[in-house]
Amino acid sequence: MKLEVIVQQGMKYQETIDYAVIMKNTGEFAILDKHIQTLVTLNNEFIKLVYKDLEFYLYVQGGAVVYKHNVLRVYSLNAELSRTKDEAKLLVLRIQKEASEKSKKQNVDYSKLERDLREQITKSGAGHI
Repeated sequence: MKLEVIVQQGMKYQETIDYAVIMKNTGEFAILDKHIQTLVTLNNEFIKLVYKDLEFYLYVQGGAVVYKHNVLRVYSLNAELSRTKDEAKLLVLRIQKEASEKSKKQNVDYSKLERDLREQITKSGAGHI
């Protein structure tokens, strides 16, 4: 079957696989060749991709998996591929840490901008008659 991973920026991965195992927090199920049409949502979960004797793990930050006409499409906010589940878990931790640091930096930047704006308004005497 074909695998297509589509993120916000466009097509990220396009491969041929034998089957996929959707690894949700509530359990796992496999999608094999000629499977019935399937739709499932994923939020910070994994898909194990198998091709012959190779296994890869796709981390899906938030999105949906659609299987139809022998094509498995993953639509995601962000998706990353790793060779092992442990590497995938480390990747998840790194992504979460980067997102947290970015959020903290943005919060600091906004508070500084707000403080500068308040200072400029005070200096200009705006709002006073």
